[in-house]
Amino acid sequence: MITPETFRALRSLSGLTQLALAYKAGVSPTSIAEFELGRRDIRLGTLEKLFCVMGVSATFRMGDTIIGERSPISNMGFVLVH
Repeated sequence: MITPETFRALRSLSGLTQLALAYKAGVSPTSIAEFELGRRDIRLGTLEKLFCVMGVSATFRMGDTIIGERSPISNMGFVLVH
């Protein structure tokens, strides 16, 4: 499962606020905020919706390590795709 810190970094890199991400994914902004603060877990189905909206690669979702040449956070092992 993804850590709140990694999720927050992905959201930030995608250029979305918590509110915008919640709206586009059809989830509550409170759910995103509480997950990023480590106060709650997030369901796999919801996480997949959020990843899709953020443009996170399917390979990252499966847990593979990918280092993108142009990824500003390539040392974290994921890339964003749009």
